[in-house]
Amino acid sequence: MEKNDHDSRHIDTKSEQTEITELATVVETISDSRTVMEAMEAATQLTSSSALGNRQHRILKPGTLIKNRFKLEQEIGHGGMGVVYTARDLRKEEMGDEDSIIAIKLLTQKLKSYPKALRMLQQETKKSQGLAHPNIVTVYDFDRDGDMFYMTMEYLTGQTLKDYLKTHEDNPHTLKSALPIIRDMVSGLSYAHQKSIIHSDLKPANVFLTEAGVTKILDFGIARAMMEPEVAQSQKKTEQSSPQDAPENHAEKLVGLTPNFASPEMFAGEPPAPGDDIYALACITYYLLAGKHPYNNVPANEAKEKKLVPGRIDGLNDRQWSSLLKSLELDGTKRINNADEFLTGLLPKKREKWRMAALGTLLLTLLTIAYFSFRPTPEFDLFIDPPPEQAMSESLRSQVDEALELAEVHMLVGRLVSPPGSNALDKYNEVLEMHAFNRKAISGLKKILNMLSDQAEKAISAGELEEASALIDTGLSVYAKHKKLLALQNKLKSVK
Repeated sequence: MEKNDHDSRHIDTKSEQTEITELATVVETISDSRTVMEAMEAATQLTSSSALGNRQHRILKPGTLIKNRFKLEQEIGHGGMGVVYTARDLRKEEMGDEDSIIAIKLLTQKLKSYPKALRMLQQETKKSQGLAHPNIVTVYDFDRDGDMFYMTMEYLTGQTLKDYLKTHEDNPHTLKSALPIIRDMVSGLSYAHQKSIIHSDLKPANVFLTEAGVTKILDFGIARAMMEPEVAQSQKKTEQSSPQDAPENHAEKLVGLTPNFASPEMFAGEPPAPGDDIYALACITYYLLAGKHPYNNVPANEAKEKKLVPGRIDGLNDRQWSSLLKSLELDGTKRINNADEFLTGLLPKKREKWRMAALGTLLLTLLTIAYFSFRPTPEFDLFIDPPPEQAMSESLRSQVDEALELAEVHMLVGRLVSPPGSNALDKYNEVLEMHAFNRKAISGLKKILNMLSDQAEKAISAGELEEASALIDTGLSVYAKHKKLLALQNKLKSVK
């Protein structure tokens, strides 16, 4: 889409030397930013009132071919660092892939003169390629075509959570209706945090609700890995070198920071940490449930100074409200800093259906002892004929309940058997080690087996035989007698 003012020759009223000086300021800010996302927003802010802001990006017409592969269709957005188009990936089409539409961002031509900024963009794009998760928007590549630099990413249809919330301010969600959105955000964040990557700018505008009903987090492709905390100190040093900045302008001076969703630690220039994302996640969750920001859009550093407290949400019980408050905590040392723990705190807690008096506990213990005493060979099938549960002490019951809740969280976010050490299968096995023959753990394992068999069946139908084989092997390693998995294994052998 062409714009009337796209010809910079009729717009540039400043001298070339002045323009070069302003561009140097942009790149210096880029180099000092905590993330490339901040760098891109820095350039947008710094060029908005300069000759660089007047100079438009290269305008390309629909049908233009990039790298002999990407055919531009239409412009869908633009900012200080580039223009975003939809494009057809011709290579995918040659391979018969019907899903060939991508989003491509063409970066400003001026950046080609500054290799440091480009290297940062390339490094962050490379990190993003390791974030293969259904709740994180996929960034494919960073490349160049002659003197044109570009990024390719997954194209989505739907709307941002920011736009969605605007239509629901007077009709906030119940926890039950908001849970799918919250769960998807938690799933994406938890996955990224396990890979030591912090988003650092989570906000409704960076959360996307697809038409398929899946929630995806945007801009992870330009997030900074928390294993490089020294980079995060550069912004703080820049602030310290400019003491003339008034405190009331502090938020505006922090390039790339979104004041309403940034933690107090971010205002202080501390290294990125999971707690930053948890604070933003809690603010978004509060907005979903209450229709407004927890601190009425007051930045966290000011809210902390003024000792503001979020208003109570009626739809949450005491435990859930307490958990959300801990996630909104303005003192980072007291805040929940784990995404799974955040979700666990919001999930309805299942009460124990049976309460046993002392006599009943003793009776159950005696029955269990008698069962094993009079059974000569304790052979049993854990999934068909498990022995009775043993009695639990209060302390053990607390540990078991906590492990079961975590297992349910893993199930909700789709982590059935992976990643190692953080999945439902491991948690249920942990429960059985603490409390042999625990019925809830056994039931959970049965659900996992059934889900694995369903997934394997779909994989076979789709011709994805290696994936099906892996799913079947995983399930049979849990229970070698599972009838459906065994049948699928035989079917797979005949297909091969």
